Amino acid sequence: MTGRESVRKICIAIATSSLLVACDLGSPQSHERMPPAPAAHNTVILPPVVYGYYQGRRMSESDDACGVPDPLRQAVEDQLKARSEVVRPVLGTGRDPASLLKIEIMDIVTVSAGGPTIVVIHAVLERPGLPTAHFKGLRQMHTQSSEITTEATECSSMDAVIRGLGADVAKWMLKPLDGVSLVNGE
Repeated sequence: MTGRESVRKICIAIATSSLLVACDLGSPQSHERMPPAPAAHNTVILPPVVYGYYQGRRMSESDDACGVPDPLRQAVEDQLKARSEVVRPVLGTGRDPASLLKIEIMDIVTVSAGGPTIVVIHAVLERPGLPTAHFKGLRQMHTQSSEITTEATECSSMDAVIRGLGADVAKWMLKPLDGVSLVNGE
């Protein structure tokens, strides 16, 4: 083999290895598609809604004839998932770079069919590198006497109140300023 042939083979080897590196064909994992990680700024961790304190007294299930926490969490998730990935917290993992939205029910008022249905919530948004933001929301609804049926209960208006609170939280999350309070969405 002449010197010229040796140089030619070395140049071909260098060019081939450069192409393999550029195309990432030399890596054994290159053919496996890795799922993209969710963007942290679009991920909201939403733990279960809990009962909070109102006027120094802790709310509990016994104060809630309508079972508000799970439907409220679902209403918030439904509103947020159009623009964010909403996930439940996973025990044992470190703190993700995602936002954490905690919601407490501060007060629930239900008075027989047709009476007022009122829910007051407090939400806290913790975002990495940003100050914590607090939100208070109140929704209320009265059923007109002409709309009361024999099937109506004190919880008949609760679905509308819960959906409204879900929309209120989502509206606040567009620009989560600290100390915002909304009453019936305003």
